[in-house]
Order: sequence, then C-alpha cells, then structure tokens
Amino acid sequence: MSWPALALWALLPLVAVSSGPAALYAASAFGAFMSLQMLPGEGQGMNLLPQTVFAAVLVGKIALARGNLLRGVEAALDPARLGLFTAFMAYSILSAVILPRLFAGMVEVIPVSGADLSGASLLIPRPGNITQTAYMLISYLTVVAVAVVGSRRDFRQHYMKALLWGAATIIVSGLLDLAADRVGATALLEPFRTVSYTLLTDVEAAGAKRVVGFTPEASAYGGLCVSIASTILLLRPLYREGALRLLATAAALGLLIMSALSTSATAYAGCAALACVYGFDLARRIFDRRAIGRDILGWEIGVLAIAALAAVAIVALAPSTVAPLFDVFDKIVFGKSDTYSFYQRSLWTRTGWQAFLDTGGLGAGLGSIRTSNWTVSILGSTGVFGALLLFGFFLQKLAQRTSHLPRQDAAFASALKLSLAPYLVMNQLGGTIPDIGIATAIVLGLLSSEAAAAQKRPSTAARAAEPTAPAGRRPTAAEPSPLMSKP
Repeated sequence: MSWPALALWALLPLVAVSSGPAALYAASAFGAFMSLQMLPGEGQGMNLLPQTVFAAVLVGKIALARGNLLRGVEAALDPARLGLFTAFMAYSILSAVILPRLFAGMVEVIPVSGADLSGASLLIPRPGNITQTAYMLISYLTVVAVAVVGSRRDFRQHYMKALLWGAATIIVSGLLDLAADRVGATALLEPFRTVSYTLLTDVEAAGAKRVVGFTPEASAYGGLCVSIASTILLLRPLYREGALRLLATAAALGLLIMSALSTSATAYAGCAALACVYGFDLARRIFDRRAIGRDILGWEIGVLAIAALAAVAIVALAPSTVAPLFDVFDKIVFGKSDTYSFYQRSLWTRTGWQAFLDTGGLGAGLGSIRTSNWTVSILGSTGVFGALLLFGFFLQKLAQRTSHLPRQDAAFASALKLSLAPYLVMNQLGGTIPDIGIATAIVLGLLSSEAAAAQKRPSTAARAAEPTAPAGRRPTAAEPSPLMSKP
C-alpha cells in the first residue's frame, strides 16, 4: 500500500468522528484520486478508491443520525423519489449473482478485469461482478442518504463549497502531472497510481502530453473535469456574491482549461454539450424576469462577446498562431477513427452489444462486461429490464417539475438537471462500466430530495396554521440537518 493510501486511511477516523460536514468535503475532494488503490498489495484483483471509502463514511454518518434510517427507507421505497432506482439496484444484485452462472461459457464478453482487454473471453463469474456491484451499491446508498438530507439549505451550501474543493484537487493533480512530465519526474507520481487495472498515463496526442492527473487515462480526467465544471458553472449564480462566486468562476474556467489539455475527444463532446445547456440557461435567465442570476447577465454576456471577438480577431489577423491548435483538434476528433484506442473501444462496445443479444436481452450480469458506451453497458449487464428501471429513474429526475418550489430551490434543481446533460453525453462515448459514480449520485440524491419537497411541502397558509411540533419531529428547512448539526 502506497503512502498516499496510508495517509488517507489515517485521515478516515478523523473524518468519521467529526461533527461537521467533513465527509462531504472529503468525498468531493478525493474524487480526483481515481488510480489510487486503498487495498493492500494487488487487492486480489479488486480495487477500492478513496472517493468510495469516504462516500461510505458520508452514508454512515447520515444513517446514524436519529430518524434518518427510517427516512431513508421511506425515500428508497417511494415511487416518486427513488423507487425505480431501488428496483434497479435489487435486480442488478441478482443479475451479478445469477446471470454469469446461467450463461457461463455460452457468451463472449470483454471482462471488466481479470482478462486481456484486447480480445473477447468466455463469460464466467469474476471478481468484477463483486467489485462493480459494490461500487453501484455505494452509489445507490449515496443517492438515498443525500435524498434524506439534501433539502436542507445548509447541506446544499456545503455541497456547493465541496465542489470547489473537488475542483482544486482535480486541477492541482493535472498540473502536477504536467510538471512531472516536463522535468522527467513522473516516478514521483507512481504512489498515486497503484490500481491493478491498465493505466495510460504516458500517452501523447499530436506531439502533446495528454494530461491525466491522478486518473487512469486522459478520457477519464477530461470527463471528470467537464462534469464538475458543468455543475459549478450552472450553479454559479447561486454562490454568494463576492469571493465565493469568484472562486466558483475560476474553478469552472480552470477545469475547462484542464479538460482541453487532456486532449480527450470525449471531453470535447462534453464541452459542446455544456455550451448548449449553458446557452439554454442564459436564454432562460434573459427571458424570465424572476430568474435568479439576472443581475450578472450583463457581465456574462460581455465576457462571452469579448472572448468571441478576440477569437475571431486572432483567427483573421494571425492564423498561423492557431493553426497548430486546429491540427491537434483535427487529429483528436476527426482522426480518432484511425487510432488503436478507437478500434479497441469499438470492439468493447460491439462485444457488449452482442452479449446483450446472445443472452436474449437478459444481460450478462452486473460487472461482467466492459464497453465504451454506457447505454450498451447497462443493456449488456442488466438487460432490458434493468435498463428500463435505470433510464426510467434518470428520466424521472430530469422531467420532474420544480414549479411548486421556492425560487431559490427551483433554480438549484434546474441547474442540477442541466448539469447532467454533459455527463450523459460523455457516457455515451466513453462509459465503460454501469456505475454512475459518487458525484452523479449526489446530484441525483439532491434532485430526489427536491422532488419530495415539491410534493410534500404544505401551502404557506397551512404552515402558518400548524401548531408547534412536539419533540422528536423532523427539523424544518431553517434548522440545521442532522449531518450538519455542529460547525
């Protein structure tokens, strides 16, 4: 076990016994450490990542607060909140146990781990069935836990600040990767790259170093940058005016710059999706006079206009300065089909789709296959039934109404829904496993808590007429959540 892993294990008890939101900040900050093994040795073919560990601590702390366990069960079984995701989780666990044995030796797959990734292998139960089920279970429990406390205003404020901590670690890890490569000291980063699966950390694109940070490959790093940048950028009007909002702006811009340095076609597609949803958000704030963030519209539009004019001027007056950039973009995006990576990932997806067909639409079991398309990964793993449940859950969260929410809460929920668009686009191009990840789990948990608030919040007149609740009641929105009960 490397020294960074030992340091994080030493930090874990302090986070666990803390009375504040340290677990939330840790789960966000350590999302950048995607290639750090937390298990001793080789982990017997299994990998445990820091974010998963600290997300489990977050779930435990929320669950142990008085009354939250019952609230979590209520949320998990509520069809309007998490019922579909709960059904998917139950079915996917059964699929991981039964389907690899049912179709053993009958179906070819590209395994998640434990075999050569350059060609297909016959389906058998593997450690990936255990690890991927565990990852998905932690993500599911994170959604449930956040759904319990996510309607608290103090929790949401801490979440927005935790995003900035996550952005800082992602940016710093990328800069360290660049600096170590430049001075020939990449060996210094080896303690952060100890997972058992294949790492592509010394790859170039068009003669330029592909930034990977502490992730396994450039596409993972670029996708992580775009996902967090999307959430921060769309939530930016809700950050407190002043230093905090400036930090959010700097974090979003820094993440987008680092995503460009990753030279990942997947990340570039995510940036295009982000541009679309950001334009939609701008238009919404322009035409909705009640929208939060109208006060900074002039600044945003002015900056965008200046940037566009500057880009046009540079291209028109000094085309030779940007020609190398266009060459790199052409090779990364339009020349992608000529690379071995494209061939290999296409093979993964074709094999996963064929496994879905060969199993009669039942799937090969959660954790059995590796693809390069999230939709095919879900279909090939859990079949038609699992796909209907999970995609139905996402659609339910994206389509839920926010008109009954207060203005601040509605803006928060709308920003979260828009932030999922780049994530979903990138997953269609590079999603290798079914797990949704901790960052997306928190977003879905927040949206599930907002759905409950929209349905169950009584009218203003009814709240005014309510008598004072007896001891043991649930706290009101103005009171701190059980997780945040102390500073």
